[in-house]
Amino acid sequence: MIAVKQIEPGTLADRAGFEPGDQILQVNGATIKDLIDFQVASSEGFLNFEVQRGDEVYELDVERRSGETIGLDFEEMRLRRCNNKCVFCFLHQMPGGMRRSLYFEDDDYRLSFLHGSYVTLTNVRDADLQRMIDHGLSPQYLSVHATDPVLREQLLGRRQTGDGTSTVPILDRIRLLADHGIEMHCQVVVCPGLNDGVHLERTLTDLTEFFPAVRSVALVPVGLTKFRDHLPDLDSVTPALAQAYVEVAERWGIQSLATLGERFVYAADEMFLLTQQMPPSADYYHDFPQIENGIGMVRTLLDSWHEQQDRLATLRSTRHVALVTGRLAAGFIEPLIEGAREQHALPVDLVTVDNDFFGHGITVSGLLTGIDIAGALRDGPWDLALVPPNCINGDGVTLDDMTLSQLSGAAGLPVAVGGYDLMESLIRGLTASTDELADRGQARQLSELGFYVGRRESASETS
Repeated sequence: MIAVKQIEPGTLADRAGFEPGDQILQVNGATIKDLIDFQVASSEGFLNFEVQRGDEVYELDVERRSGETIGLDFEEMRLRRCNNKCVFCFLHQMPGGMRRSLYFEDDDYRLSFLHGSYVTLTNVRDADLQRMIDHGLSPQYLSVHATDPVLREQLLGRRQTGDGTSTVPILDRIRLLADHGIEMHCQVVVCPGLNDGVHLERTLTDLTEFFPAVRSVALVPVGLTKFRDHLPDLDSVTPALAQAYVEVAERWGIQSLATLGERFVYAADEMFLLTQQMPPSADYYHDFPQIENGIGMVRTLLDSWHEQQDRLATLRSTRHVALVTGRLAAGFIEPLIEGAREQHALPVDLVTVDNDFFGHGITVSGLLTGIDIAGALRDGPWDLALVPPNCINGDGVTLDDMTLSQLSGAAGLPVAVGGYDLMESLIRGLTASTDELADRGQARQLSELGFYVGRRESASETS
């Protein structure tokens, strides 16, 4: 069963008479264990719900209008806990004393289907694989990292069997899903000296064999904080290494375009930015198969900005706005903001925040903390600061547990949440009333790197 958290007014669920706290037991005779079952069972036009409310069990019959959403928001799923000890896992590189939910490690194929989170497929049973096939849970987003079984076990921090073979045959599982029409998108967190070089070539060669079921592969640089005591020694991706990985992706991309008709291998935006070059044009990314992994987000932002340039010409504002970003993004955002300031006399500044909390090796905006943002803004001349949407979660809280109100107090000026559309975010920041600005973010997790997805205060291991 799944529990109803809230009902959207005017939707099917509202018409049917659902109430918060209702437990949905069955839909059209199918037993409901979680959101996956609910989505599969509720795709018909006529729906029969078996619902438990308190001690009473009753039925609701309702006809779904064309294009109508159901309008139910459910309590969070109990997540499957990850039993890997990945050598690069970001969650193992965090200091103690943060809120408990931030340390929960999930590796749940249902999240991969529902939200694009990356999973290793090491924490799935045969019954789970069969369920993925039976329900057509496609696409799936897989953290592969290496296809050499011994190396993959090393990267995932798993013990091998007595004969030295892999306990998690990733290629066998990919083959099973591919044979049953499940589309997959893979990522490789590149760790210098471990899974690059000949190992990366083997991984890409092996995964290519499963195209088009395996539709894309992303090369992502490992992220290392200053909190790595008692963890394996790892090297950072330097600009020179990033350039080498970009060239690997380009070589494979050109080859794949010729043989497969698609680029197949994509370098992460961070790889390009580390080399101080702009990510390539939109046609590089085909249909942006890994946009949920941040692959192509910079290009999307740049193109959107340039397409909307005319909106700045008539814009007038006396509100002095600070746009907050991390060190990595500053290189491509600064010229845009400088143009808005110099060509259109708009009172806006880019405020680049170094990550003192996790260490200066962490440069992405999604891992900025309230304490670092407040320090960069304190005593500044601005009337308002807009922070990136990926450093504030859906509860309006930073990684270090600051609410926006607390962040505003620490910074000494009002703080609101910006959006991924930089132009729209800037215009709203300059012109909208503070009550109209967002106070909730969109922080998401990039699975193996440990980027956090919202609050999971009740999350626990699935039985």
